[in-house]
Amino acid sequence: MNSSLIREILAIHFEPENGTPYWLERQESLGFDIVNEIDNCHDLYRLGPMDINALRTRPLVDFIPRRFQSMLPELLLSETGGTTGDPCRRVFSPQEFEHAFVRPWQAAVERFSFPCNGTWLFVGPGGPHIIDRSARAMARAVGSLEPFTVDCDVRWIKRQAPGSLGLNLYLDHVLGQAMNIINHQQIDSLFTTPPLLSALAERMSESQRRAIRGIHTGGLALTAEKRPALLAFFPNAVILPGFGNSLFGVTFPAIPIASDEEDVFMVGDDSLWLQLAPLPVTSEDEQELGRQVEPGQRGRIIVHRFDSTFLIVNLPERDTAIATPLAQGGTGLAGIAPLQFATPEDRQGVY
Repeated sequence: MNSSLIREILAIHFEPENGTPYWLERQESLGFDIVNEIDNCHDLYRLGPMDINALRTRPLVDFIPRRFQSMLPELLLSETGGTTGDPCRRVFSPQEFEHAFVRPWQAAVERFSFPCNGTWLFVGPGGPHIIDRSARAMARAVGSLEPFTVDCDVRWIKRQAPGSLGLNLYLDHVLGQAMNIINHQQIDSLFTTPPLLSALAERMSESQRRAIRGIHTGGLALTAEKRPALLAFFPNAVILPGFGNSLFGVTFPAIPIASDEEDVFMVGDDSLWLQLAPLPVTSEDEQELGRQVEPGQRGRIIVHRFDSTFLIVNLPERDTAIATPLAQGGTGLAGIAPLQFATPEDRQGVY
């Protein structure tokens, strides 16, 4: 991560008069001059873990620099799905949103020859979840009308027991709406989660599946085990998975791979660093932040995102990945999977 960018963003958030209340409080408790003593990513551990409960409970403006308080009407609000607990919240400026979601997508579209000018269907969360906004921006970025959409309340789904009547009725409601669109519109591009995609494929006719030219998956990892079945359902489609969330944006695979291989995701945004730190053994263990795992080892994803309007440092993610060297340099993330104790079973679902 670029040292000059780190210094620039830290100077904004730790400015005594116009900085960020949350981070200024952190500086006071840590007792050292962060702006003058932190100038590269290897020193970020000194700030300690970011308080995820604060992201869930404190007023959002406590995380926005005071200098930007007059710009609030211009900022985009984003909330997480609540898989690991109550939702976390942040904001993006329009430019930060573009860098976090749209530009990595455009680069991936070129690498994978994802079809342009199609007619999209997005089946996923709307409301407070920024994935809906990103779906619209991604479709427009490839020359398409904004997607036809079916809203899916993933927080409600997480409250339903697997196999329960409530879950089955809700999924039938969501899939029924999606099929209404597919039956009456010439859909050739899909954006949804792997579980919803599999369920939708079962309802589509063979001709409808063959008409699909592009599929973007998100929300949950598309594993090497699931990919062959989806390719059989959609033989004419380019399947482009994404890995990301509402807090840091989205990443995409470095290169297309064989159907039985694991994708290796690369970060395509200078403001983002996804560190792979040693795995804690239990939920009670303190997360080690000062080290990165060696190539071939599995580590926990630690998010660092340096934006002017919102700073994220040392935020432990629910997911783990295997550190994998990239041909173009740097480290990619392969075999993405949840940390066993970070995702309660009763909150798992389709997203």
